[in-house]
Amino acid sequence: MPVHQVLDNLRMLAHVALAKLSYGVADHRHPSRKRALDVVRVARAKTPSPTTPLECVQIFQIVSALEKIPGDMAEVGVFRGTTAAVILAASSGKRLHLFDTFQGLPYGEGPVQQGEYSASLADVRNGLKEHLSRVEFHPGLFPHETAASVAANRFSFVNLDVDLHDVTLAALQFFWPRLSPGGVILSHDYPRLEGVVRAFEVFFAGQRASFFPLSGYQCMAVRLDDDSSNQAPGKT
Repeated sequence: MPVHQVLDNLRMLAHVALAKLSYGVADHRHPSRKRALDVVRVARAKTPSPTTPLECVQIFQIVSALEKIPGDMAEVGVFRGTTAAVILAASSGKRLHLFDTFQGLPYGEGPVQQGEYSASLADVRNGLKEHLSRVEFHPGLFPHETAASVAANRFSFVNLDVDLHDVTLAALQFFWPRLSPGGVILSHDYPRLEGVVRAFEVFFAGQRASFFPLSGYQCMAVRLDDDSSNQAPGKT
């Protein structure tokens, strides 16, 4: 058997074995991918995260690709701030708005429990201390208590990691009209959590855009045009 075929078979075995543990394997030998992995390694060493290394690398690559798209960045569901650190490292200077109760999930749904994923605002601030000049914290329940503060903003990238159907749907309804053409909404826990899946299906059933799954437990949607029927209030 040729050497290349032996190597290919070994790679396939590794993929299958790791897939049973809910992990994937990617080639990070190219310098651009190695840099992404290095950033992720540092961020996860500071604050362990349920978001896998591969998922964090995908966040880094997407944010990097959106540098020319105008608008701020946002994350709803911050936990310890690991993915926030990755987002900030991938962007050269954009502001990042962080929305979280900083007291864990407000209620349980499916396999997740009320109070799960709790991390204090003080701990998250400390973990992001190198980037605080570019970060705005919005503690409280999204969207009822915190969304109004950015209602006039435009966004180039939004990362959702809220685990809950109603909050995911509300975030899509809020951010999609405020997303710049070419901007991206990324979500964790797809298709792992049924509530997240239903929220995306319900929201995008009425949109000209669609969403698609990525490796790991992530999906994303790209705003392709500036549909006047979906513009944010006060925007022309």
